[in-house]
Amino acid sequence: MALDGDLVHLEDLVLHDAGTDRRAPTHELTRAARLLALRRRIDRPPPETVLSRNGILTLIGRQADSFEEGNARGSRAGEARGGSPSISTHAQDDADREENLLAEIDAVLQRSRQLAEGSVPVARTPSHRMATAQMHSDPGTPDRRDRLDAWLAVLNAARPLNLPPVLTAVILFDAWQRLQPLDSWPELGRLLSGTFLKSQVTPNHLPILSVGLRKSPFRWRRADPFRTRITVLLSGVEKAARETMDQMDKLSIAQEQLERHYRSCRSHSRLPDFAHMFLSRPLVTIPMARQELGVTAAAVDHMIRQLGPALPRELTGRGRYRAWGIL
Repeated sequence: MALDGDLVHLEDLVLHDAGTDRRAPTHELTRAARLLALRRRIDRPPPETVLSRNGILTLIGRQADSFEEGNARGSRAGEARGGSPSISTHAQDDADREENLLAEIDAVLQRSRQLAEGSVPVARTPSHRMATAQMHSDPGTPDRRDRLDAWLAVLNAARPLNLPPVLTAVILFDAWQRLQPLDSWPELGRLLSGTFLKSQVTPNHLPILSVGLRKSPFRWRRADPFRTRITVLLSGVEKAARETMDQMDKLSIAQEQLERHYRSCRSHSRLPDFAHMFLSRPLVTIPMARQELGVTAAAVDHMIRQLGPALPRELTGRGRYRAWGIL
């Protein structure tokens, strides 16, 4: 959300997710909760199921029939206004857009091969057709079905090229940003690109591409050339990988410190479960611990004192409504 200019406090999102809000949720908080739920839905099924037309529509709570009906209704409304192009024109526009994307992918692949062989490829002047397609890339997307099918065509065309998985993922993200298959879900492209990486590189987790793109000093812009856009996205992936390793180091150190304090506790103690909450959540509050562990506030206070120096840092700086977290 920060990439789109909206900010939500992590503390508010965690409390809202746990059902312990301190105030009425704002529009931004509701949207953040929707994105969190979407990320969890994406992480459950196999990536192959998600990276399909029906899988994408299921993620956003839409069925294929209702999706097509909405497109048909939008097309009829456009025809009533007299501004809808013909079906053949739509098909030609999609074919041109898809051919342009595939041509850019082929150019990147050819340049990579030449660099691997030790030769520096000569920069080419873009063809008239490619230049025309870049100039008119913003308009001309007929409806959501065609745009989604065009993005899936890019996915299916990139798979047989045997490109590095990270390069394929950023190409898919770039295509999503340019095509915008689902108007109400601009963030879905980052999650679907992460899902592709999960299927190829990181089978145990969904990469945090949004965090990397936010920390990157560069920003994706539609008007930039294809090579520049891909370079920007690759920089974001690198930042995401470094951020992931930093978080893993912090969690590993915190886990060792917490284990030293609950290793000798009694078998029926809830201290190990309380310590595990800090490893599985961005932050922990006393009401959250009471609800999760089924204990009293006094018991939570006692476990906080038991952890001693291993207790993660307090994040709010307040005497009331305190929260502790590792990251």
